[in-house]
Amino acid sequence: MKTSKHLYIKASFLLIAIIFVISACVSVPPNNGTKTTTGKGQQTETLQELSAEPAISSGKTPDAKKLEPDTELENLIAKAKQSIESNHLSEGIKLYISAYARANSSGNTDKIAEITAVLNEIGTRLSLEPHESWLNPDGSQKNADIRSLVKGSALMPAVYLYENYAYAKSPVPDAFIRFEFVHNTGKLTNSVSTDNKGLANTNINSVDNKSMDAIIRAYPIFTDGKYSYPYKTVFRDFSFVAPPNLVLVAALENSSDGPIGNPLSLNSVINGLKSIGADTVPVSGTLDLRNFNAAINGDTKALNSLAGKLEPGYFALVHIEVAKALRFVYQGKEYNIYNTSSKASLRIVYSDGSLVFAETLDGIKGQGGTEQAAIDDCLANTRQELANLLASKSALIKKAFEN
Repeated sequence: MKTSKHLYIKASFLLIAIIFVISACVSVPPNNGTKTTTGKGQQTETLQELSAEPAISSGKTPDAKKLEPDTELENLIAKAKQSIESNHLSEGIKLYISAYARANSSGNTDKIAEITAVLNEIGTRLSLEPHESWLNPDGSQKNADIRSLVKGSALMPAVYLYENYAYAKSPVPDAFIRFEFVHNTGKLTNSVSTDNKGLANTNINSVDNKSMDAIIRAYPIFTDGKYSYPYKTVFRDFSFVAPPNLVLVAALENSSDGPIGNPLSLNSVINGLKSIGADTVPVSGTLDLRNFNAAINGDTKALNSLAGKLEPGYFALVHIEVAKALRFVYQGKEYNIYNTSSKASLRIVYSDGSLVFAETLDGIKGQGGTEQAAIDDCLANTRQELANLLASKSALIKKAFEN
């Protein structure tokens, strides 16, 4: 008797464990009651979010009546098999989901295990392939630029759902594809039905952090209208790459005597950008005026020549022009005082030349006992004004980097 009682208790716990593990595979339907559209603008059904709770939660074995043959359950399973044999995979899976729900409600663990095994076997035949627009010439998958989302020119994640056989594959229409952020966050159309070619694509409305890579994952999910079965091991990821957090800083300082060999305004810009978390690298040496002017206007060839072997995500470019220092004259008398002024431009651009931030400072004064002293004083004042500008605009610049 003790042995029999022990086996009964052990079997009860095993039964509970099996039901708990298997029933976890049936989840709530996707999309939380919202409508989504396919690539052709066709709306999917509105799905209601319902829970699929295990039939047994008290630790008791179901009574004999619940384990009697269930004609409706057997009919659902038979129809599901027939649909799949007729190459109507989505319909067959939906019928299996309905059968699973019925078996779960009656505590029929044998049927739950049988249906789960079939659904899992189907999953081994499914695959998601990217749309042709996401393929490189060599067949590898592209990475998109996250900034293209801001410009409205981004590739949108799009996949084909296939059922694979030994030497062939066929598209799976009338299935849902769930799209989710798995890195970064944002808003997108998260549940889209496949068309006759097995194709579904989402639309990304926004990304919360443009300075962080974003990864969108797609995976198939089937529903009977009440319960859903996700195949999360069958997925395709789409990457939107943020620009590197490296800013190449270049400065050109000119006076009436020509280029200044040691442009200390580099330090003002570098320190200001470091304060907002940017990694910086300076371009040292005297720069070619024509090439620099082209770079500051966003010419990618000129920017690349400044970068050399580096691959910065951004360029911070400073151009300072100091006017000729003039001797101070008052009532016809000349004094040993020289005055000058400068104009400074700061432009921060992406590696493709598009603008991030721009500001111009004009009329900054300098004074000294000689022409050179006046120029040096003016440069010192200009560099300080640049530092002040970066400090006052730091939040704006940081936000511009993220957008």
